[in-house]
Amino acid sequence: MPGLQRSAKKIMLSALILAALVKLNLEIQKPLVPAGIFAGFGFFVSLISGYPLLAIILGPAINLGFGFLYFWLLKRTEGEGSWWAVLILGIVAYMGLTIALS
Repeated sequence: MPGLQRSAKKIMLSALILAALVKLNLEIQKPLVPAGIFAGFGFFVSLISGYPLLAIILGPAINLGFGFLYFWLLKRTEGEGSWWAVLILGIVAYMGLTIALS
């Protein structure tokens, strides 16, 4: 049960950070900034979790790419109805990957 509680806390923290980055993305015009913060957070978590060196290097690079695409799509669809679809699909994809990789 402690592993499940730790996973739930990790998911809640990730959701909170993702929500803050979505808000930041709405305020600024550069989606690379929240994507960089997102990748940096992934790097930090990988580093303190004791993942192998290859995972520490590749994980944040992949996060940066997907994060940029996600925040760019959010910026691109801002003010349209499709913004909500991008928001929800991105959150579901991120949370699904977080659960699957835990």
